[in-house]
Amino acid sequence: MKRCSFSACAVLYLFLGSIVSSCGPQMPEVGAGGAPAIGPRSVSGGILFVLYAPKAHRVAIVGDFNNWSTSADPMYDREEKGLWSVTLPLQPGRYEYKFLVDGEKWVPDMGNPKKIKDGFGAFNSVVEVKP
Repeated sequence: MKRCSFSACAVLYLFLGSIVSSCGPQMPEVGAGGAPAIGPRSVSGGILFVLYAPKAHRVAIVGDFNNWSTSADPMYDREEKGLWSVTLPLQPGRYEYKFLVDGEKWVPDMGNPKKIKDGFGAFNSVVEVKP
């Protein structure tokens, strides 16, 4: 994985920091090194999922909770700055999921350390919703 220079990281930190502050309390915080802290979290209305994908044209979240439907739960980049998000009203339980970028690239949630092998040589992300 290529690391960014200090100045590039600083610009990314400032850019993402401005997005977070303008989007209210349900958007992710900026983590160490300027990368967004994106893992799933409980918010009013359900579980918030976020993916930073600035070059994407469309993103969907796909998983156990929607029978792996590629169209059931689209994500939105409301500010058109590459920060895709959706809040899902999930029932308590354990769910595997991935993001589908532009209808062809399957991406695990890099902000979520909980992963499990997907049976295809890659990983699914795992979220556990508590009662």
